[in-house]
Amino acid sequence: AKHTVNLDMQQFKLNIASREATGRGPARRLRAAGQIPASLYGQGNARSITVNAVDFRSLNRELGGGAALVELTDETGKTTLSLVQEVQNDAIRGTVKHIDFQEVESGHDFVTFVPVHLIGEADSIGVKHSGGVIDHKTHEVEIRCRPSKLPSSVDIDVSGLAVGEAIHISDLAAIEGVEFLGEPVQVLVSCQAPTVAPEATEVEVAPVASEVPATKVKADAEA
Repeated sequence: AKHTVNLDMQQFKLNIASREATGRGPARRLRAAGQIPASLYGQGNARSITVNAVDFRSLNRELGGGAALVELTDETGKTTLSLVQEVQNDAIRGTVKHIDFQEVESGHDFVTFVPVHLIGEADSIGVKHSGGVIDHKTHEVEIRCRPSKLPSSVDIDVSGLAVGEAIHISDLAAIEGVEFLGEPVQVLVSCQAPTVAPEATEVEVAPVASEVPATKVKADAEA
């Protein structure tokens, strides 16, 4: 069976501002002022920018973990089409430390990763009838496409997956304008047999004839 790619391409907008100062000190001051330091990577160059923290949190909620194009607009009104390439989080504070954006050009191919989402896990044949376990091995796949062809995700229906079966990259339906770059045999998801704990075996212990030391027994016999 061929599995589908979600072609509901999403595009969002975000305001940015140029920044001159770099380094830890200026970055800390930016975060304290509600801004996130970021970098915009283009054709052979990188630009230092800032993003409003509230705006980016709102954008992240809208993205919902899917791949999407983001149109960045700076203080001069210049727009740049981009992808969110990497987000560095502060696990202790629960805030975003830094963002990397990658510029993409309309009409030109680019390479990126798209998330893999599973559908119908609870309804899987292997889970319902054989006690199997769904093993989501690959959480994102690398693709090459043009911006207009960017899928938001790869959605895999695992309801028909039985124990011992797997879905590979080669099982994905071919999509016009989208090239999967991973190995065709790469496993995306599988249904594993249930793990049965070995039964504990009882070990018989021979009864102890006497708790009295042998030397004591001998001494008593001679008395």
